[in-house]
Amino acid sequence: MIDFDMQQNDPPFTFRALQNFVAAVEAQSVTRAAHMLGTSPSSVSQQLASLEAALGAKLIERSARQFRLTRAGRLFLDPAKAILDDVGAAKVHLALADQAPPLALRIASIEELDATVTAPWLLKLNTRFPNAALSLTTGASHENHDALNSRAVDMTLSVDTVAKVDWVERHPILHDPFILVTAKDALPDLQTAPMVRYEQTLPIGRQIEAHLRRAGPVPARGFAFSTNQALVAMTAELGGWAITTALAYLGTPLARDLVTARPLHTPRFSRQLDLHARAGALGELPAIIASDLRTCLAERVLPEASERLGFLEDQLHVIQKS
Repeated sequence: MIDFDMQQNDPPFTFRALQNFVAAVEAQSVTRAAHMLGTSPSSVSQQLASLEAALGAKLIERSARQFRLTRAGRLFLDPAKAILDDVGAAKVHLALADQAPPLALRIASIEELDATVTAPWLLKLNTRFPNAALSLTTGASHENHDALNSRAVDMTLSVDTVAKVDWVERHPILHDPFILVTAKDALPDLQTAPMVRYEQTLPIGRQIEAHLRRAGPVPARGFAFSTNQALVAMTAELGGWAITTALAYLGTPLARDLVTARPLHTPRFSRQLDLHARAGALGELPAIIASDLRTCLAERVLPEASERLGFLEDQLHVIQKS
């Protein structure tokens, strides 16, 4: 018979040690885990050692050249993640019941929202959850997905080109059509004028290129950028053209002063913006936050779209919860 009773002098099994273990595994590095957790590598190492002592098993083999899970570590990883998610969901449940425990919500968003809805959306969240510490970073969709996978963030806003996986819950937010933008007030010859592109490392860049290949001859390659602001500025400077999305155009400062938005010269295509979270990890909170974001988009973006992008009709629209 095996006795699992914890003795008084047994090393403690702590939630913090569990967090450090999962972070180290996801980051594949004690140093990167420490950066993600806002602590020191020595602290992470101490927490890992404490957890291994409490479990009586070696979880990670690590050296200057190697970082890998032991068999015990592989067996323990999924239960460890489940504990973290269960505790997170429990804290959210208390918050929604007005018990107001401290919450730290880390959100990764996209550039297109920074100038339009990010501020009112976060203020709405702050009003709803006054005891929550909110932090937001901006990155490309694939970077945001990686951050969610490594637990560097709790929720992300990403487009639907990110691969669907069963550990992610999705809350549809916005149907975002692609549009043509040209140098201000002039419609260049699209056969000869230079096209400005998004970098192919970005999902939006790959989606546009795939569409162009389907639609016909692909324009010659030239300048390519990773931000909406740079794409718009170079389009204006060159007297050329580019393909972007309605949300990107409306969310880029000075875009309306630099370029003219027009209907696509190719068949229509679009992308979808979703809010993502680890499945079940935050209870009802992602659905509530998604609803607030839809409201902010309807109030802050759609009226301007109706005024400036009337040719889209109802192509740009909020996706209501089904």
